[in-house]
Amino acid sequence: MNQTVGGSLSMELSVVTAVYNGEAHLEEAVHSILNQTLNDFEYIIVNDGSNDRTREILDRLTDPRVKVIHSEMNNGAANALNTGIHEARGEWIALQDADDVSIEHRLQRQLDYIKSHPEFAAVGALIQCISGEESIDPDFLKMESFFFNAKDPERFRDEQFYSTPICHGTGFFSKSAFQNIGGYDPNFKIAYDYDLWSRMFEEGEIGRVPEILYQYRVRTHSLAHTNRIETTCEVLLSTFKSIVKVKFGHLNRIPKLLLLGSQKEIAFYKEKIASRNRYSEMLFLEQKMSAIKKAYSLYRFHKIDGIVLASNSQADRSFRYFVSKGLSFGSQVFKVWIPDELS
Repeated sequence: MNQTVGGSLSMELSVVTAVYNGEAHLEEAVHSILNQTLNDFEYIIVNDGSNDRTREILDRLTDPRVKVIHSEMNNGAANALNTGIHEARGEWIALQDADDVSIEHRLQRQLDYIKSHPEFAAVGALIQCISGEESIDPDFLKMESFFFNAKDPERFRDEQFYSTPICHGTGFFSKSAFQNIGGYDPNFKIAYDYDLWSRMFEEGEIGRVPEILYQYRVRTHSLAHTNRIETTCEVLLSTFKSIVKVKFGHLNRIPKLLLLGSQKEIAFYKEKIASRNRYSEMLFLEQKMSAIKKAYSLYRFHKIDGIVLASNSQADRSFRYFVSKGLSFGSQVFKVWIPDELS
């Protein structure tokens, strides 16, 4: 690994980008940061072993705010981001994905916002989805934008183990909070952002600037789009990991959880997740009223540590029953999304 070191000024803010074979849109992404209305920051770019023109593009940069780190091997985005943030001197970290675009006043807006909301450990922003070299139906882009923008910030914490609150590239957070939770987990190649945000809640709230500050480039050939089953598996593994770490870490043992779901959801878990879930032991019951009552009985008599509800048409009924018995969402009862098909 070698470095090209920029200026030596002490900065309040560090922007970090990890890139692998990003020649198509890298220059646009980088210049969207360098042309921000806020200009007092350092910009760390980690080239994660690219074998296209990425190194050449980065080595042409002359802005003294830029620090380029070249890795000779591709170690994955999570590792590259950890490297960049470790090198960062700023109190605050802003992310910038290598094929996206930040609106020119993004950094100033987010810095002002997070400093005026001391309860926040991290903030995101509304996004606009854009296409790249491939033509994408505008309605599909609007749907992807809606996926992130329609989420209610008031419910971010309630959905801590169920949904990613903000688009990764809009992330803006305290470096100390990032360090306290251990940074990105390199075990996740796709869902590393989901995993990070689910743990960030232990350092404070996650908010969102109610303004479009970021253009997210949708690539239908990305790993997350082309391998949805593996993406789902990583999200579920991250969910169980975070539930165990955050809610059951005090047990000093592997907790025993019970999954209430349909036959197909349980089958998906057993086929795709069970052998990889080293975080918890899992029991299973089909989501019927008799099973719901049995689940509560098992919890009451300390046979299980918590209950996981598959998010389906029966989940609300199950949840209401457990609440009526004094259990609380996010403490003893958790909701996850599990597909009901294996393909």
